[in-house]
Amino acid sequence: MTDGASPGQPALRKDAARNRRRILDAAQALAREGRPVQLNAVAQAADVGVGTVYRHFPTPEALVEALAADQFASLIRLAEQAAEAPDAQRALRAFLKTALTAYLQDEAFATAATDPHPVTSDIQHLRQRLREEVGGLLARTAAADALHPTLNAEDMMLLLCGVGFAIRHAADQNDPDLPDRYLNALLDGAFADRGASG
Repeated sequence: MTDGASPGQPALRKDAARNRRRILDAAQALAREGRPVQLNAVAQAADVGVGTVYRHFPTPEALVEALAADQFASLIRLAEQAAEAPDAQRALRAFLKTALTAYLQDEAFATAATDPHPVTSDIQHLRQRLREEVGGLLARTAAADALHPTLNAEDMMLLLCGVGFAIRHAADQNDPDLPDRYLNALLDGAFADRGASG
């Protein structure tokens, strides 16, 4: 997760960056509990003054957008690291599992990742960067002859969102093995079978 400001914003002082991180962590915890991300509640959970929260995020909408941007930035970094891993298929699988977890646990990210019209240029920029990184991982995996070559980044992101949607609506959605089971079903079809003919 990032400690600094959003893309295009000046870097924060260390104490301000620490407060911003605490606010984001507290807001994320509230969101995962299904509680509304209200600035007063976030301030209490982060153990900072309400004025401190307002200085960083003047509205709840700005805070929710920052949560989404934070998750995008984290996944972009993970995709960059995956691109350096020696086993392309294993790296792609691990990255997609993390991305699926983010989609399931982070409503702000899930909305920003699937909304056809992101409301801010920052979110548009981050979503495009993530798509490019995923495209690079797919191309690297295809080059290793381990992926059906017709899948592109847009395909994979939509399929991943589809898996997330299926999990959220499954009768046993709280089964901890469900994400792995559904993701494996997707990837076992996406990864090429080296022993198959034709």
